[in-house]
Amino acid sequence: MTTRVGPEKAQARGAVLKLRITFGVLMAAAFVGLLLVDGWLAARTPESTLGRWAGNGAISTALVGVLIWLAARELTMFAEACGYRPSWTLAQVGSVALAVLPYFAFNSGADRGANGGWEMLVLALVVGLAFLHQAVRYRTTKVFGNLGATLLIVLYLGGLAQFFTRLRMDVGGESGAILLLYSVFVVKVTDIGAYFTGMATGRHKLIEWLSPKKTWEGFAGGIIVATAFAIGVGYGLYGSGTLRLPGGIAALFTLLVFGLLMAGLSVLGDLCESLLKRDAALKDSGNSIPGFGGVLDVLDSPLLAAPVMWLFWTKIAPLAASGA
Repeated sequence: MTTRVGPEKAQARGAVLKLRITFGVLMAAAFVGLLLVDGWLAARTPESTLGRWAGNGAISTALVGVLIWLAARELTMFAEACGYRPSWTLAQVGSVALAVLPYFAFNSGADRGANGGWEMLVLALVVGLAFLHQAVRYRTTKVFGNLGATLLIVLYLGGLAQFFTRLRMDVGGESGAILLLYSVFVVKVTDIGAYFTGMATGRHKLIEWLSPKKTWEGFAGGIIVATAFAIGVGYGLYGSGTLRLPGGIAALFTLLVFGLLMAGLSVLGDLCESLLKRDAALKDSGNSIPGFGGVLDVLDSPLLAAPVMWLFWTKIAPLAASGA
């Protein structure tokens, strides 16, 4: 039996869709503009200390830092809605510090031979200060819950987001900015494909108890759109020399694998945030982005994909291209 949608509900859906498209286009334009300027600076800043810091990822790192700061505020409110009391200061400062650390380590030369030592130092400081905050403010009340909430926020946001910055810095130059832009768009195109395919053809629920609006049809549509985008745009970047890939048909296969990985992680990342929202009994992470919800509602899928983006473009693709 087909359920008919009343005119008022249909009108409301249309208004929400219009809002999503409007703000989606604006956000995409802003993101593209900032990353292109970041890449432009990398190719044109003078060889000096100031030029190195300005041209090597300053804009992309600042963007990541601001978004993670906002997302940390939202996730802290999630934890409080569940009855925990994480440290607001540690959650925000720790998350941002981890997310932007590769930029400072790279441009100062401190990353040479560090092998992740700076990240571990930041985490050790967060752990110690989280215990101190708990002891001073709450003593023995909900120790595991409060400490766990603070550390989860820092690891989930800062620990994953640092791979955006790592990708930008390790690839370097104009190519680093473009590759970060391309990779994030593959993930978000999955969301777009799944959203519109699900609206048009969605019948079978994916995981109804966790995300009632997601369907298997939308899931399939998101994967198809993402892989098509990854191959089409990626092959153009390969032709321009931005992407380093193996030659011939192997280049298309490499892009297909990347598209499938990003599409799968996009859906999984969204479901991870849904777990947190269901526990906090919240529909969205906030209301800062009309039509979408909060910042975390936009970042959830790229966050989980970030480490694989970095691994793929700094380790796997170069290895495949070298024929090793």
